[in-house]
Amino acid sequence: MIDLKDYLSSLVVGINQARMMADLESARIAEIYAKDNLLKTFSIPRFRTPDIELNIPVAIGNLESEPVKDYQPIDNVQFNSATYNVFKDFSKTSSFDRKTSTILRSAIAKETDSLEKRIKADDTQKEAAMESLSKNLAELYLSRVDDNIEIESLQQKIKTELTPRIQKKQLAQHQTKVIVQANELREIKPENIIQIKMKLSEDGMEWHSTANDDGSTNMKLLPE
Repeated sequence: MIDLKDYLSSLVVGINQARMMADLESARIAEIYAKDNLLKTFSIPRFRTPDIELNIPVAIGNLESEPVKDYQPIDNVQFNSATYNVFKDFSKTSSFDRKTSTILRSAIAKETDSLEKRIKADDTQKEAAMESLSKNLAELYLSRVDDNIEIESLQQKIKTELTPRIQKKQLAQHQTKVIVQANELREIKPENIIQIKMKLSEDGMEWHSTANDDGSTNMKLLPE
């Protein structure tokens, strides 16, 4: 069996290579024409492919799941910094004194670590984990920094500012394995065979050169 995307891409690559071989042959013929006094007045034959439609029979073998990459719900450094900035904005201050800053940064690091572990263990706990973090940090701010605040307002600001910074868990990627060999397909019931129709249209790219002020040349590959 082969991965479906690898199989389909190999067909496209094969057609592209056939097209390249045709161009190489046209270039060889052009050199011959150029050396002949009579032939050099003729147009050089060049093959151009019309639209190609492929009917590809395959049978689904199985679906394989690739392991999910190591899930990192937050960037700790940026998340901690953003949390600290929430407190500064809420307090309408550009900085805290050293003691207050130490208290806040220590609490933020602790709560952030707890939040990250909880979400990594179960990403459906994102809202509950954020609720816990905002509640704990708001209560600490109330008791250790400023007891003359609306705690619900601070909690809401923490959640509003920080929730978008939590990354969604990347879902597992699936690979579709298919059977493509003719002898194997003949042994499979027709109703279990899928016909893939793929239409390919010719398009081209060409090199364009532009001169710079210093006399150098830039080459860019652009669509025709």
